[in-house]
Amino acid sequence: MNRQFHIQTLLFLLLFLIFVIGSFFIVSSEIQGYQNIHKSITLEDDLSTPLAYLNTKIKSYDQKDMIEIVTLEKSTCLKLSDNETSTYIFYKDGYLQEVTVAFQYVPSLDEAEKLFALDDMQVTINHQMCAIMVKKSDQMKRLSLYLHG
Repeated sequence: MNRQFHIQTLLFLLLFLIFVIGSFFIVSSEIQGYQNIHKSITLEDDLSTPLAYLNTKIKSYDQKDMIEIVTLEKSTCLKLSDNETSTYIFYKDGYLQEVTVAFQYVPSLDEAEKLFALDDMQVTINHQMCAIMVKKSDQMKRLSLYLHG
């Protein structure tokens, strides 16, 4: 009787151990899945946020001769101008950067504020179509805007 009790207890503990190990592997795989989803969503946000910012900026300046591409210090800049100020948006040193100055003042790119960490950003304007491409961590996203001005 005593030996049978020990065998039953040992089998019960073995069954409990199998349950614990199985539960561990299930929880571990769920954590890995959650981490992958979180990484994907974070990367999508890291690409969408700069594009949304640029979309809003460009639409607020969407009038004739207010949006142009210029070159400052060997960097391609998106220049957004109104009657009083000019805003230069460009990619430099791993960041989307912006500097706003008085209309006739030509800024130094070192005066700019860092906005978003990116691996690359390109802006082109062809006729009335503005195309923006941002890249981060081997992922790329594009935005095309029709300019009314």
